[in-house]
Amino acid sequence: MTHSRPYIPRKATLFLLIFSLFLCGFSQPAMAKKKDKKKVKTEQTDYYFLEPDPVSTKSKPDRRPRNVEQPLLEGGGRYYGPHIHGIDVSHYQGNIDWGQVARDRDVNYVFIKASEGGNITDEYYTSNVREARRKGLKVGSYHFFRANVAADVQFRNFMSKVEVRHQDLLPIIDVETTNGVPSATFHARLQELLRLVTREFGKRPIIYTGKNFYNKHFYGGRYRDYKFMIACYTPDNEPVLFGNDDYVLWQYSQTGRIRGIRGSVDRSRLVGRHGMRDILLR
Repeated sequence: MTHSRPYIPRKATLFLLIFSLFLCGFSQPAMAKKKDKKKVKTEQTDYYFLEPDPVSTKSKPDRRPRNVEQPLLEGGGRYYGPHIHGIDVSHYQGNIDWGQVARDRDVNYVFIKASEGGNITDEYYTSNVREARRKGLKVGSYHFFRANVAADVQFRNFMSKVEVRHQDLLPIIDVETTNGVPSATFHARLQELLRLVTREFGKRPIIYTGKNFYNKHFYGGRYRDYKFMIACYTPDNEPVLFGNDDYVLWQYSQTGRIRGIRGSVDRSRLVGRHGMRDILLR
């Protein structure tokens, strides 16, 4: 059986075509606007952790973080007023002329990398400690924490290089990554390592981490008995932590220049009411 098509005048056909195009053009901007609103809502939800953590690129061994451009004054570093400044070094700096470093009025303390994880040690550690102390600098040591390695293994690795009697400053546990382990494992291993180091040195170590890493993993009071060194490369403003939490040291630059050291070096200073007494071991 066949069906004949109804007759539609040409003018009516043209009108329907124009009306359809008008509806398509009107609906697309509305849909796009709805998508934009959804995108803005997602960005606001993730606001606190969109800022890149300054230490996140340092979590891989033997990899130098990307330099951050920062205006320098003569002699290296920015001027932050009457604060006590210092540096931290590792094998990245190679051979250091500690005589020249010690003559810099803005180097009052030095933290030197000793070890990382369960089996990595710094080849320059022993000579750096010996020469820095010989030139009259206050010296401390740090260990790079790996959450995927047992705490006792990391402790033995750290102490295979460090002699407590040769330390002037509190030790530092450098915490920059969870290594993909569950949160419970991360905290259990870190707290055990902190306990072992405290028992060995007689005082609690300092925890070093980035501002964003602190806000995500340390905020909440679980580590209230520990002092913190916070890395945040905002040259003109001290970082503010969640809850306005206190910290002792601020690492403000990874591109410092110091005579006696080739290339860049991390620079830090004591903040607020804190002084050298807050980081001395004895």
